[in-house]
Amino acid sequence: MNDARCRRALSLDDAEECAAISTALAADAGVDEQIPPMRLRSEWTEPGFDLGSSSLGIVDGGGQLLGYAVLFALETPPVRPLMLWGVDPRRGDAEIRAQLLAWACEKSEAVIAQCPPEARVSLWSGTHKGYRPDEIALEAARFTRGRTWHEMRIDMNERPASVELPAGFVLRAYQHEDDLPLLVEFVRDSFSDHYGHIEQSFESDMERHRHWLNGDPNFDPERLMLAADEATGALAGCLMPMTEYERRPGVGYVDTVGVRQAYRRRGLASALLRRSFADYWDRGLKSVCLEVDGDSLTNAVALYEGVGMSVSHSFVMYEKLLRDGVELAKVAIE
Repeated sequence: MNDARCRRALSLDDAEECAAISTALAADAGVDEQIPPMRLRSEWTEPGFDLGSSSLGIVDGGGQLLGYAVLFALETPPVRPLMLWGVDPRRGDAEIRAQLLAWACEKSEAVIAQCPPEARVSLWSGTHKGYRPDEIALEAARFTRGRTWHEMRIDMNERPASVELPAGFVLRAYQHEDDLPLLVEFVRDSFSDHYGHIEQSFESDMERHRHWLNGDPNFDPERLMLAADEATGALAGCLMPMTEYERRPGVGYVDTVGVRQAYRRRGLASALLRRSFADYWDRGLKSVCLEVDGDSLTNAVALYEGVGMSVSHSFVMYEKLLRDGVELAKVAIE
């Protein structure tokens, strides 16, 4: 490594520089987005996460950050640690990428001891689809291409028509904190068949939801849509719209949309989405985004295409096998 460069752990004070690097990297990949420092601070203060022992920054002789990596291994067991990273495209190079990936691989080896002896363990990371500097570095570090995630978007030229929920469903109000346990239980159930899911304790899921929702200025509990079974009162579907997309001010963002397995294929998810589009239009936002696993086990991409959304850009995930064994994460619907 260049003698003028040095390595150190990150601190919360680095959020602005790391966000600027990620924004510049996205632009270099042809993606127009603004990464907010607030988002990184929320990630770095998740319950159970220690930034000092789980991060690496590479700085130049003047102390300016050239690249960074953060390793998350918060699930129990942590069989799929995740590295988020960024290298400044204006001053970074292949050597910095190699250093960051080598550090993440070394740190991930320690995670194996926290997993059951029979478990398969792999390190995950990713980059914007087609961004060759990162793809070359990941492939050189013996990562293999895995899942592709899409950002999907709808740009509306007129207000969508009002949509009623399918017969048998009604909307009910959401009271934050009082209804948070209900929301968490719903998310646990309706997303249990998503790729990579590893069931966690209810208490840890509650703690994480409270951390993210209470710390997000774009979360408006009054806009959250809960669809209930009219006959039983059971929660059947949910859509959580943020006031706007944190990466693109002036664009709406659907953070969560889900339907419990027993209520699927009845048009509930599409009705919730269309209602949210109309609400965004009424609030002056003509475009709406969401993110989805491009190879979703539940064929979510087709659902979003059916309501007029299309892929705006993609992010490719890469995997490096650390130890072969029994797969504990959800990888197929039985």
